[in-house]
Amino acid sequence: MTYGHSKFLESTNSEDPFYVINLNIKNEYARYHYNAMIIMQNDALINMPQSLKEVIQQIDWKFKRLDVAFDINSDYDNHVFLRPHGNTKTFSRETWSGYYLGGNYSKVKVAVYDRNAKEQSRGKDITHSHSTRFEFRFRPKLSEQTSIHDFNTDFIFDSLTKFNFVEDVTKLDTSKWNKNRLYGLRKNVSNKRKYKSKWKRLDKKDQDELKRLTEVYRIPFESHFELNKANLFKWTNNSHKASNEAV
Repeated sequence: MTYGHSKFLESTNSEDPFYVINLNIKNEYARYHYNAMIIMQNDALINMPQSLKEVIQQIDWKFKRLDVAFDINSDYDNHVFLRPHGNTKTFSRETWSGYYLGGNYSKVKVAVYDRNAKEQSRGKDITHSHSTRFEFRFRPKLSEQTSIHDFNTDFIFDSLTKFNFVEDVTKLDTSKWNKNRLYGLRKNVSNKRKYKSKWKRLDKKDQDELKRLTEVYRIPFESHFELNKANLFKWTNNSHKASNEAV
């Protein structure tokens, strides 16, 4: 979160729960537009110290980046999806059993990865039961950023509806051919040319069927978000509004 006015705050950081109030912003663009920045992880949102809560609630902070993650109890290798269409920019990069959809300057960038593989790559002996993560990283444009105490979550809901990720291709009620086609498309996500070539080689009838399958069996991220958003944002002055909307 960022703050765009000239009120001075003392620099503060904490390891447990993790958060940082940063007055020495190194990024040139961020430093030009903001005086201070707060970086918080999930633990700080759930177990927020009163001192941090007071800082957040008394100042007109704005979201510079907001991550909303969904973890599923399914094998990472079994998930499939079709690229979103419309105005969404898409490209991907291979990492530790994961990839990105969207660029650094996209309004929403999605990171999909195997949490256990990530822990292992960092040398940590940690195993997650819900190991496949879909992490949506929202970056509103500067002109669209509003106060965290009066922001509208509709843009999050609308963005989540555009992605047709399927949790487990092996459980789809369809032919083995269709399962293999969906799996093959997902495996080529890191190569845009190969992905496009595979898609164009399919008949229109087959393309329509794959679209139908991903629409029917997609993970309803937006529904999960709606059910939990009041709790997600209870640390803001906007929490009563989110609670009323969720009823």
